[in-house]
Amino acid sequence: MKPLLLKHPLPPLQEIGSVSNLGATVLTGDPNVGVAMIFGQPTDSLSCGVFSCTRGSFAMEYPFAEHATVWQGTATLTDESTGESVHYQPGDAWFVEQGRKVHWEITCDRFVKHYLAVVSG
Repeated sequence: MKPLLLKHPLPPLQEIGSVSNLGATVLTGDPNVGVAMIFGQPTDSLSCGVFSCTRGSFAMEYPFAEHATVWQGTATLTDESTGESVHYQPGDAWFVEQGRKVHWEITCDRFVKHYLAVVSG
């Protein structure tokens, strides 16, 4: 078991640089990301970890299905196919299907989520 407890230190995150290094298209600002893998690797069919991102906005097509819970900060995610926008804060969670196009707006200096990712097909 690998607990992640609110108000406790996060595992060390590896800085990845621009969110574009993960296949996203930067729209505003200079959003930079960090990642700590808890289980698996990003190329595995099942993985989970901690993801952080700095202020800015970007668009991405999800290469996996994801369940995520916000740990720190705030973000607004917009489903590009429906136009639905939801503002998330600590404790909020979402599920996104693989292949969905999502517009992210990080509305704080540092956003952190815990995620579980599943790649199908």
